[in-house]
Amino acid sequence: MSKHLTPLLAGALLLFSCRQAAPPDPVYPIPTRNQIEWQKMENYAFVHFGLNTFNDLEWGYGDTPASTFNPTDLDCDQWARTIKAAGLKGVMLTAKHHDGFCLWPSKYTEYSVKNSPWKEGKGDMVKELSEACRRHGLKFGIYLSPWDRNHAEYGRPEYVTYFHNQMEELLTGYGDLFEYWFDGANGGDGWYGGANEKRSIDARTYYRYEDARKTINRLQPEAVIFGGTCADIRWIGNEQGWAAETNWAMFDDHKGGEPTEGMQDGQTWLPGECDVSIRPGWFYHPREDHQLRSLSHLVDLYYRSVGHNSNLLLNFPVALNGKIHPADSARAVEWRRTIDAELATNLLRKAEASADNHRGGSRRYAPDKAVDGKWDTYWATDDSVHHGCITLTLPQKEHINRLLIQEHIPLGQRVISFSVEYLADGKWLPVDTPEKTTTVGYKRILRFPTVETDQMRICFDKSRGPLCINNIEAFCAPVLLEEPAITRDGADRVIITSGDRESAIYYTTDGTTPSASSLRYDPSHPFVMPGKGQVKAVNIDPVTGRQSAVAVKRFDIPASRFTLKGGNREQTRGYKAMFDGNGYTAYYLPAGAKQEVVIDLGGTYRLRGFTYTPDQNRWASGVITRFELYVDNRPVAAGEFSNIKNNPIEQTVTFNPVKGRTVKLVATDLAGGSRAGIGEFSVLTDED
Repeated sequence: MSKHLTPLLAGALLLFSCRQAAPPDPVYPIPTRNQIEWQKMENYAFVHFGLNTFNDLEWGYGDTPASTFNPTDLDCDQWARTIKAAGLKGVMLTAKHHDGFCLWPSKYTEYSVKNSPWKEGKGDMVKELSEACRRHGLKFGIYLSPWDRNHAEYGRPEYVTYFHNQMEELLTGYGDLFEYWFDGANGGDGWYGGANEKRSIDARTYYRYEDARKTINRLQPEAVIFGGTCADIRWIGNEQGWAAETNWAMFDDHKGGEPTEGMQDGQTWLPGECDVSIRPGWFYHPREDHQLRSLSHLVDLYYRSVGHNSNLLLNFPVALNGKIHPADSARAVEWRRTIDAELATNLLRKAEASADNHRGGSRRYAPDKAVDGKWDTYWATDDSVHHGCITLTLPQKEHINRLLIQEHIPLGQRVISFSVEYLADGKWLPVDTPEKTTTVGYKRILRFPTVETDQMRICFDKSRGPLCINNIEAFCAPVLLEEPAITRDGADRVIITSGDRESAIYYTTDGTTPSASSLRYDPSHPFVMPGKGQVKAVNIDPVTGRQSAVAVKRFDIPASRFTLKGGNREQTRGYKAMFDGNGYTAYYLPAGAKQEVVIDLGGTYRLRGFTYTPDQNRWASGVITRFELYVDNRPVAAGEFSNIKNNPIEQTVTFNPVKGRTVKLVATDLAGGSRAGIGEFSVLTDED
């Protein structure tokens, strides 16, 4: 054969290679390079620390003295080590919250760390954290609240100049930033230099956000912007850390719409950011030390944020000493290890991929590009084909319960809906996913009950353009073996919950240690315990036999027998919330009346104590700090619940046994509010 191609053949080959190389046209809008790099971070940390921390506040009024800011052992390297160990890629710092207090020595205000006793006024916390981030390989970002409840000129043009001056300080003095955050809380009551009044502004025009965008883009060209009218990313619509299953990266603020879902027809690429705190408050409060989000809750939020085409911003409220609390640190690291274990081994690494269509028959867009592990390669269909199925054949049968799919978002978000099937005994069966299989975007992760198969099929049923799928992975996540939670409700039903749908809960009521041979708990049919007793429960992995720690809960006489005596219907409405086994539902005593409750136990018992749990909600008031207790109108106990404001857990009080049918709890002092709140109340008896 000749070593030289004829001109006709050479031209044909050139034409063919050009046809092969032609990518699909973008489906607009598409992300910028900054938005793509931001989305690849997937998760990073928020840090809230400031005057609010030292004054037990969430939103300072702006009148708290700077002298109250005084961490005894501030250690930004400890923050960075914790955050990196939790697998988070960067840190966002609240450099100034709504109270106006600045964590750097701003030359434009006296309300800053330079007038605090910390480091004799010579400290700069923004600098310390930015340098710690660089030492530990983390990216750094800034939160600057537009609202300032301290500044005398807030609401007037002079404040906007001040605001932009501070913004420029932060943009130029602390190295590269990956994100710049404007909070959405704007205007309202404040100290305002002593005016003590309410000031309203039009947030869209007052702050000159378009000028701010130009400044940020000029001084920090790699940073994305959150908030204001110049955003590159959007608030997801809640502070609970989740996005909806259907989540488009497109959104138009002026059209309204649901931020958790985005807009299929949106004209602006505005991907979602899910923010959530690891405990109820954004700032540290000692009373929340027992209210860390559970491991299973945090794992669920990962799948509902990163796994729902959003980024996760996880907040750490730094404690009074200037360090992340040990419990928060341990929980965050445990969370990361759990996620890593669940997504450790991609079972599709050696899978063969086939599809009913790929772009022009070109190898460049073949279905195996969806499983080659490369970001810049993808399976694509012809321009006229906006649907298609890809079949993945594994070398052998595997257990699978997680599926990860990614679109090549540099060309836009396309998939509208899809379905997943697996092959079993020669038949294609649908995967039983508990959520809608709609959008994909940058990343979608499905969780479903474990199936055993050597073939999976994903059918993209509808799309905004030809398919561009750049990654598909499958995993078998181990069962999350958290210790079960055991409660009893107002109808005497014992509720045992687990953080994993696939774990099996076994329990005993005879004092023995539960095992796989014990009774299996059925969540749809809780069992009834109409008297005193003890329940032990354990989570067991039905495949491996691994099990959690054993949970133990002892119940006294059931609260279903209890009734509230005295008061009219209006005053006693909702009293059963005291006895429903849920500390987040509370009964508040009537306003203006004596703060006491009289409870008929439904029989006479030999009583030896009682338990009281305050309302467990974040903004709870009326915490009883001092009390008196009477049995059949005889005083049997009085005293205080020490440190209950800071640590509002169940309180147990015991006394010399006494027989009686009624108990009266009198609140003689409250922490906050004028109405006593009771999340849960019960008694302790001597009888077996």
